[in-house]
Amino acid sequence: MGVGLACLVFFRDPPRVVVRDADTIYAPADGVVVEVGTARDPWLPAGEAVRIATFLALYDVHVNRSPASGRIAEAEETAGGFAPAFLGRARGNHRKRLAIDDGSRRVVLVQVAGLLARRIASWAWLGDRVQAGQRIGLIHLGSRAEVLFPATEARAVVGVGRRVRAGVTPIARYERAEAPT
Repeated sequence: MGVGLACLVFFRDPPRVVVRDADTIYAPADGVVVEVGTARDPWLPAGEAVRIATFLALYDVHVNRSPASGRIAEAEETAGGFAPAFLGRARGNHRKRLAIDDGSRRVVLVQVAGLLARRIASWAWLGDRVQAGQRIGLIHLGSRAEVLFPATEARAVVGVGRRVRAGVTPIARYERAEAPT
């Protein structure tokens, strides 16, 4: 009975009302934002990127959702360790990366396995078209999800310590170009 109850808690997937806005990047996972900073990423060659990392505790929903609409243009799975997901060194852990393209916009999602999470199940992969807030995978037990986007195109609207909900909470917004006068 205890194992069955634990599975219900860990693998629950509550319905979400998703209101899509093309100029918004959404949280890919339930949890707490543990990092908002700059980074370099080979899939974002335009220079500096913003990285927003969310830690998923054991009690959080572990179904991941697409942070943006588009087509999955690049995908890879990388073997690695299993450091605690709330630490920065978890970037070397086992992970899956997806580059989601929508026209000239690109968002990179990195799903990172944690100390207990040893498996990442994918429901969307290379070539698939996804909608913002769509279920795309499950990281089993504690883990981390990171979203990266070009720093010149969008700005973070969340800070460290903020609790977010997958597919619902805006984490970044694209800068709108000023109309010529």
